[in-house]
Amino acid sequence: MLMLVLLAVGIFWLYRFNTALKATPEEARKFSPKRWTQEQLKEAYEHAQKHPIDFSKHVPPAQKRRYIIVGGSGLVGGDIVLHLLSRGQPPSSIRILDFAPLSRDDMLSSPAVTCDFVKTDITSAPSVTSAFSKPWPPSVSHLPLTVFHTAALIRPQDRHPLLYPLVSNVNLTGTLNILTTASQPHHNCDIFIATSSASVSILPPKFFPYYPWQSHPQSYFQLCNESDFSLPLRPHNKFFANYAVSKAAAERAICAANTPSFRTGCLRPGNAIYGQKTDPLVGNILRQGSYVAYVPQVIQSFISSQNVSLAHLQFEAALLPSSPTPPPCAGRPFVITDSGPPITFRDMALACETLSDAPFTYSELPPIVIHAIAHVMEFWSLLLARFPTLTKLGLKEPSGPIGMLQPAVLNVGIHSVVDDSNAKKGVGEGGIGYTPVVSTLEGIVRQIAEFNRDVRAGRVEGVKLREGIKEKVGMVGEEVRVVA
Repeated sequence: MLMLVLLAVGIFWLYRFNTALKATPEEARKFSPKRWTQEQLKEAYEHAQKHPIDFSKHVPPAQKRRYIIVGGSGLVGGDIVLHLLSRGQPPSSIRILDFAPLSRDDMLSSPAVTCDFVKTDITSAPSVTSAFSKPWPPSVSHLPLTVFHTAALIRPQDRHPLLYPLVSNVNLTGTLNILTTASQPHHNCDIFIATSSASVSILPPKFFPYYPWQSHPQSYFQLCNESDFSLPLRPHNKFFANYAVSKAAAERAICAANTPSFRTGCLRPGNAIYGQKTDPLVGNILRQGSYVAYVPQVIQSFISSQNVSLAHLQFEAALLPSSPTPPPCAGRPFVITDSGPPITFRDMALACETLSDAPFTYSELPPIVIHAIAHVMEFWSLLLARFPTLTKLGLKEPSGPIGMLQPAVLNVGIHSVVDDSNAKKGVGEGGIGYTPVVSTLEGIVRQIAEFNRDVRAGRVEGVKLREGIKEKVGMVGEEVRVVA
């Protein structure tokens, strides 16, 4: 009899826990009360075809400066390069430091290919020193230098300190190498801006213990801002994952290096960055043609990579040494997001399902099942880390989405809304004058339009048009374009 009672209690607890994970706290709902509809998405798609956005009209004016973009082949760094070029910076004044060569189509078909590229391992101080010391063309060698540091290694699934070096070697050691080198007076660098993450401020929610009378787990909704920066750095276990620990430590070092002659700052995009066919969010699920959600109702702030790039240039404009005293924004981090309300993951999936010209499937799994799988995956990952000899026997950490499905990812997969009101303040008020151009609806729809154009042109490997799509869209999408 006792066993039956315990079994009933256990089943009831699992049911309540699963129900709680599917809940939307009222605090989150008030930020995003309305869900996207297919009609709304189709209208936005039609508008995107007729009204391309030219970001060059929104970036601050060109400056007589040199630029080093660390991670300039990637998502945010690549957009910064394109925006600098679009506003009139000569390619000779731009140097890209990256481990990987240029591969983005929009960069390979632009003057970005004529910018100086230096293959750099930022974890190696000599490699960074060599990249910075390479002579510049005489026409720009005398100009002051701005460094945009956008390179990072993202492993959101790891939270155990044993695995911390996997990210800290790039995100902290690499950042310190860049920061130390850039601050040397002979490089004439007076502005240093780095890409951090809004996830730095997220506390791990208290999934356990969970009490059945709770409507949702504690800290299941969080507002992302910069308030944590005024407090001592939190202990390791108070961050959602090792990635956030490394970004927070790097952020503190960068902001502490701020001086009147070497002005620094960090930007915290939140929470997910999208915008290219290779991005880990929208671009990834479009390429895969499927998306399995476990908390589709979760409300989060997204941000277009072009808005992130724009924020870097606006931050630079705020830090320009027009006076000997740095502005209030110097030496500080700022969270940023798209204009418009945050969205749910179901909204994102509906946009892909409704608008993609390639096959796309969407499904949902019970959150309790995902939590069980996540803990098994973490156990396996730590087992291999503690006993590396197992890898010699052919045992490997799973790759792909299943490999990333660990409790740390669930820690960040909560309702989180970015408050970028401080960034939007004027420079005199302590902000950077951040003015995002696109909303998340506009940004995602335009990215899908670009994806569709690539699919129709056969530029997405392994992805074909879904049956009947030509008749559906009438091939009008061939005219879709977004001006970077």
